[in-house]
Amino acid sequence: MAELAPTLFADPGPLRDRLVEAILDRRKTSTTSLRADYDADGETLPRPGQRCAVVDSDLRRVTVIEVTSVRVVDLSSVDLAHGRDEGEPEQTVARWRASHEAY
Repeated sequence: MAELAPTLFADPGPLRDRLVEAILDRRKTSTTSLRADYDADGETLPRPGQRCAVVDSDLRRVTVIEVTSVRVVDLSSVDLAHGRDEGEPEQTVARWRASHEAY
């Protein structure tokens, strides 16, 4: 079987650890990435059915996730439901946007 490409959530440290924990306990079922990052790195967008290894801050594989859908939208179009599906504690769309813009 082919080795799965790792998916890195945030930089190693507390934020990645919180995101990986949210994935493992199923609070995080969605994620956000910048299209510009894919373009700059010459990478294609994820596609439905693609499986990726999730690694923790020590680069240990902790689980495998599968892409079920991909949407490309402006940041201003992201709704609160998506923010909640990310498993993060933001309670408003404005807070969700601000935290993602800061990152």
